[in-house]
Amino acid sequence: MTVWIADHVRAKIVEEGRALFPLETGGVLLGWRDGADSIVADLIGAGPKALHGRHLFLPDHAWQLHELRAAFADSRGDLDYLGDWHTHPAGIAEMSKQDHKTLGYLTRRVRGALMVIAAGAADDWTLGAWSQRRAGLFGRLQTDERDLRSFAAPSNWPRFPAIAD
Repeated sequence: MTVWIADHVRAKIVEEGRALFPLETGGVLLGWRDGADSIVADLIGAGPKALHGRHLFLPDHAWQLHELRAAFADSRGDLDYLGDWHTHPAGIAEMSKQDHKTLGYLTRRVRGALMVIAAGAADDWTLGAWSQRRAGLFGRLQTDERDLRSFAAPSNWPRFPAIAD
């Protein structure tokens, strides 16, 4: 259960976190699933009408849906929604109670949904990744930390310009 995150995606998350520090930001992860592994190929940001606070952010959902549809169309249906990402400015890359609730909501709608959290300030940022699964047929959702590994995407990988915010 590894989350492979392209270097440019990791860099964009950190860049967004630095730009809005000390406020939270976040967005959507796009890519592919390969068995239990996920490959994060790109992202969508919070959007121009997102609200950013010290301990939460509210995305511009309509804008994100538009960008998600554009990325799906630009990739000819190849990219998939993998989950969400957000920052914990001056905090730690660990899930809060609200993060557990949000990931539970996502998991009920998207099997294997991910949550990536970036925490830090200035040049020191740490990223973590989690997913949830049901423990048994009728069991509660159990949160699992995922191994997060960066990789250099091949230079011929398609980029999806509609994703830039």
